[in-house]
Amino acid sequence: MQTPRADIKPNTLEYETIPLVKPTGFREYDARWVLETEINLLGIQALGLGLATYVHEIGTAPKIVVGHDFRSYSIAVKQALILGLLQGGMEVLDIGLALSPMAYFAQIALDAPCVAMVTASHNENGWTGVKMGARPPITFGPEEIGRLKEIVLGNLGVERSGGKLTVIDGFRQTYLEEVASKVQLKRPLKVVCACGNGTAGAFAPEALRLMGAEVIAMDCDLDWTFPKYNPNPEDHAMLTQMAARVKETGADLALGFDGDGDRCGVVDDTGEEIFADKIGLLLARDLSAIYPGSTFVVDVKSTGLYKTDA
Repeated sequence: MQTPRADIKPNTLEYETIPLVKPTGFREYDARWVLETEINLLGIQALGLGLATYVHEIGTAPKIVVGHDFRSYSIAVKQALILGLLQGGMEVLDIGLALSPMAYFAQIALDAPCVAMVTASHNENGWTGVKMGARPPITFGPEEIGRLKEIVLGNLGVERSGGKLTVIDGFRQTYLEEVASKVQLKRPLKVVCACGNGTAGAFAPEALRLMGAEVIAMDCDLDWTFPKYNPNPEDHAMLTQMAARVKETGADLALGFDGDGDRCGVVDDTGEEIFADKIGLLLARDLSAIYPGSTFVVDVKSTGLYKTDA
């Protein structure tokens, strides 16, 4: 494979024969680019080969779970990534359409130490990316991403034999049953489930029903054009619609999910948003009762609420 470049333009011979990878796509905790202008499919393939090379470098078993979010181009991106992983000698377990938490769960359920989830998360259409990990439950941070960047941009990927692809059929149901088995509601709840026509629409409504909730589905039909708004529960447009539906239906709450299902926004029965640090505090209280003396790691954006709560 040729050394990736950052100056290649679409609709050229170079674009069809040389990996395009802009260095800015390597972020602290994942990788994310605008497809076609910042990375091409050959660049994604180079990323897969680089990831496989890094996994061998650190001595982790070369077995990886791969999934993709619901966008018009995500399957193509995943296939290019898989090709690079296979070139690098990885055993690939393809779980298909997935949420990011589902991919992380698959690492444990399928006994695979590595994961690569093709997703642009809550970003708008046109973006793609990969969330990665090689030592569960830890995902990549600055050190791992930094080394991966060196391997990919420096054309240091090493091709190896032994690559193998297995398609895991039916894993969606396995995940839903696992999630629902951990929660059974103690009283009836009417829940607005808002998915912005993103990936979570294929998972969240059914999971909530399996838990015993009455579900009011809101924009849960999959539509990769995102016709109303981008699936991001931190955006005003989505929160406003969630609040309106709660008031309209008399629901107990609304849960809104982002494009890959690892971000959740909450609106209460009056239509007011409950900020994430308050939700985290409620979870911490419950977990403290189960595990006395626990230490909790909280987001740097959280308020001082955790320090003041007794």
